[in-house]
Amino acid sequence: MAFRFWSLCTEQPLPNLGVAHTQDSWESRVNLKGPPSLNALSDDILIEVFSYLDVEDIMSLRSVSKLYYNLTHQGIIWKRFLRRIGPNAPQLPPSSRHSPRFLTSFEAERLVIRAVTLDMNWVSSRPSTLFRKSFMAHRLIQSMVVLPGGKYMVASVSNWAKNLYSLCVLALDHRVGGIVPLAETPVKQKAYNLRAKYMSVDGNPSIVIAYVRRKKVGRISNESSRNVDPSIYHDVRNNPRLKIDPPVPFQYVCSCVHIPLDALDTLADPHLDPGSREFFEFAGSQPPPFRLLSVLRSSSEFSIVDLAIIDDVPTLAVVKDLETIVFKQLTGMGLVTTMVCAREEMNSNLVSIYRICNIRILPHQGEILVVRAITDMTPTETRDPRRPPAQPSGLLTLAMFAIPAAGDSETPSHTSTSLVSFRADDAEDIQISDPHDYDLLGGKSPSDPVVAPPINIFYRKSGCRLRYISLKPVPMPFWLLGPGQPQRPYYSVQDTLNDDTQSLFSEEYTWHSTCRLFVCPGSHRTLLYGTPPEDRTDTPGINSIYSHIVDPHFIDEYSVKRHELLQGVLREAYEHRSQVLAKFDLCPDLYDDLRRGVKAIAWDESIGRIFYVKPDDAHIHVVDLAYAPSQTADGQRRPLPLADQRMLEL
Repeated sequence: MAFRFWSLCTEQPLPNLGVAHTQDSWESRVNLKGPPSLNALSDDILIEVFSYLDVEDIMSLRSVSKLYYNLTHQGIIWKRFLRRIGPNAPQLPPSSRHSPRFLTSFEAERLVIRAVTLDMNWVSSRPSTLFRKSFMAHRLIQSMVVLPGGKYMVASVSNWAKNLYSLCVLALDHRVGGIVPLAETPVKQKAYNLRAKYMSVDGNPSIVIAYVRRKKVGRISNESSRNVDPSIYHDVRNNPRLKIDPPVPFQYVCSCVHIPLDALDTLADPHLDPGSREFFEFAGSQPPPFRLLSVLRSSSEFSIVDLAIIDDVPTLAVVKDLETIVFKQLTGMGLVTTMVCAREEMNSNLVSIYRICNIRILPHQGEILVVRAITDMTPTETRDPRRPPAQPSGLLTLAMFAIPAAGDSETPSHTSTSLVSFRADDAEDIQISDPHDYDLLGGKSPSDPVVAPPINIFYRKSGCRLRYISLKPVPMPFWLLGPGQPQRPYYSVQDTLNDDTQSLFSEEYTWHSTCRLFVCPGSHRTLLYGTPPEDRTDTPGINSIYSHIVDPHFIDEYSVKRHELLQGVLREAYEHRSQVLAKFDLCPDLYDDLRRGVKAIAWDESIGRIFYVKPDDAHIHVVDLAYAPSQTADGQRRPLPLADQRMLEL
């Protein structure tokens, strides 16, 4: 069924279709001689009839006649499908151009087809990469993040000499250029730990971008130290326990900028060729799109960054040093709040080292999820010097902390509201998914906990193993709801993980192949890729790519609901594998390209695209896991629809 549906979605050139009277007047259609025919009905009635059909039926009708080909492109049909698939639809930027009111029939159809074919491919026993394209970025990309819905990308870039750095926002679905750089702002040193979100700033829907950079401070007399480049220095290599002291004193800077979506929509106007003189003249006539919101400086290391709307105020959170989180309001009074995460009594001895590995703000419940690694440095008995040194024992803790009041920097330490800890001596590369299905502007979650996504936590262990923890939402306890406040989903570490021990270690993968796994986390679709275990460079080769789904034994209501909504617009059920992981079939040339080294990689689970860049290469390579209809540079559909004087405006 999947193959037949995909072949319909590719929209091959139309044959010589029948119905020679498509350009006849309405009177001639209703007075046709012969048996009754659907073609005698008006366009509005036919479209209403089509609304009762499934997606496969609509695609099949396109090969019947020129009349049906045109009618099945009407926006009302695809917007109904879009409403029916619910959270399966890729998110769109919260701007007027992408609002439901201005959503074109082509865009609605593309969202539906992409959602259906992506899920078919993702849950199949042999997922495959469907399309590949490459686009010139005109800069060397150091790192990148894709915003949900696949319309915009934020990248940390440099020139070819790697001595000038900047932030760049790129449009990903530009009708003329495909992936097109739209706006750029200089950065004094390389920006890393990028975080980007759609947020409302002073009432304007925007992309808010937070990042960290480092610079040398003070006078340096040593010649070798003077040549240290803070932009290429790496202090932690995926393992929170392996802290490396910098060769020279660094100052860490955490900055936050925003760019209004209206400015990006203006620059992304498809009537302007992105490489033309007219485009650059038009862009130069516009006001500068970027605006600085916040700057934090510290001699202590800044690491993990997160963004959220807390009490209707856009807020930045950044991990400082080992055990501190700094909150900074991006608008209004710009209050700064310092939160020191208290140590647990059972692990409060002074010889233990605590380090925050990752965080995720949950503003709808007023808490922040903190994952910490605890290394026991208690002296042990002297071992045989001929044996390798013993690895310090350690714990990994998942804790919820109440978000402190804005401006509170005097509380010595903050105690967790719920916590669970477990043995993890060699945990590294801790990743947390972003439950971004919340309201994009208000930071509010849906009232039905079933439609709220889980929070997935991944971390790698030695021996090529991967651990996976899923925090499933439950209804918020009544004592946490205010008078008249609607029900919201609630994530509880203690309640969720302690009720069933198996849910804590819901998955542990043991790999017999020699690969080191990396995770691009998702709430519903998590992408994994493997690299050679001995390759610890910044540009490791990728040996394999995997699709991850929820184990049927631990299936959550969110996944079930999404599958039911998708199946509701289809005629036939499609294959749904039972294995948690499935390896992608990579074509030989793609496999050869990946194993030669990758500089940066990004994944968007809502549209099913993998973005990667090669070392010292200014191209962005795109691997598509879903089908979608396409347009010509002048906005015509492929294949080109035939003109019909009676047709409603598309």
